[in-house]
Amino acid sequence: MEKSAFQDIFAGSTSYCWGCGCNNQYGLQLKSYWAEDGEGTICVWRPQAHHTAAWPDILSGGIIASLIDCHSVCTAMMVAHRDENVAWSSEPAIIYITASLQYLKPTSMAHPVTLRATVREQTERKMRVECGVFSQDEVCARGEVIAVRLAPKT
Repeated sequence: MEKSAFQDIFAGSTSYCWGCGCNNQYGLQLKSYWAEDGEGTICVWRPQAHHTAAWPDILSGGIIASLIDCHSVCTAMMVAHRDENVAWSSEPAIIYITASLQYLKPTSMAHPVTLRATVREQTERKMRVECGVFSQDEVCARGEVIAVRLAPKT
């Protein structure tokens, strides 16, 4: 059985997100999956030359923030759907948005980056997702995203 990226099974407007939207041809095109070890999620993404910061071969901090943000929020949504046994096509959809985000240091563009995210705390309305950015198995950045469940309009 072939596993699908979270972003490929999203429906509606989320598929046009600049960071993780599968239907945004100008975006980063993140592809996130459940980690094989069962602990959290994983995404491998290759930087392009135009993703640089002011210094050659250093990934833009804004790109790093977008990677952490999108992978972490996708993780929160997938965990909520899995834990509540709700299909993606269900209405209203379970949607999370970023309430806060922090990130650390420069990341080389010489190799693909790997994102690993894990939900560390979960309440009815919020999830605290920790996400690491790795290059060649070395941690380059860490982020903590507080993802807040968006209540559907009634």
